[in-house]
Amino acid sequence: MAASTALRRSTFSAVPVAGDEGIRTRGAGPGPAALPVRPPGTLALAGRRVLVVDDEPMILEILVEHCASLGLIVFEASDGEPALREIERHPEIEVLVTDVRMPGLDGPALVEQALLLRPSLKVIFVTGYSTHNSTAWPTLRKPFELEALDTALRQALLP
Repeated sequence: MAASTALRRSTFSAVPVAGDEGIRTRGAGPGPAALPVRPPGTLALAGRRVLVVDDEPMILEILVEHCASLGLIVFEASDGEPALREIERHPEIEVLVTDVRMPGLDGPALVEQALLLRPSLKVIFVTGYSTHNSTAWPTLRKPFELEALDTALRQALLP
């Protein structure tokens, strides 16, 4: 995998919307300025809701921007505790993309608690550690191509 394409920034236009406790949402909104420029074939994901959680600000920003570029409505959090609150507040969130190792409530603990609240929630793990293995959910190893995230999101959200 070429380092230049792994977790690279997407170019699109989206207007961030302020949320509670530093949580932001991005993606499809009421006006044309809030709609991202989408690559072909992303209409099936448009309007679906995802929560992205990562404690590394640059990784979080790249993942959030990429998901928004696919037309997803994106909620974001920098660790597990605020992410869990977002899941409680927003039952419309369909998929959780979370880092594995984070301070405080880590990814696996977040997923365990989130699934108690929302058993239908889909999960995608992202990690730079080779020691994490999930038999229930896909795991993307950092660095990964953003197309791998696209594939995992489509598998989680589309029949």
